[in-house]
Amino acid sequence: MALRVFKCPFCGYKVRADPKKRWQAGETTLTRGPAASELAPVRAKRTVDLTCPNCKEDFEVEVEG
Repeated sequence: MALRVFKCPFCGYKVRADPKKRWQAGETTLTRGPAASELAPVRAKRTVDLTCPNCKEDFEVEVEG
């Protein structure tokens, strides 16, 4: 578990989170099409949404690796 610190772009509150773990938890399989058992295609830029506990706004952070 590699926690990183992110600064909320709305209020400046610092949030600690593990975005790679959240991104891996969000992987889903394709439910339609000829390759329905494969993982969904990986986007070039992998991002995950975080919610600021202070102002309750959602913001996007990039996942490394």
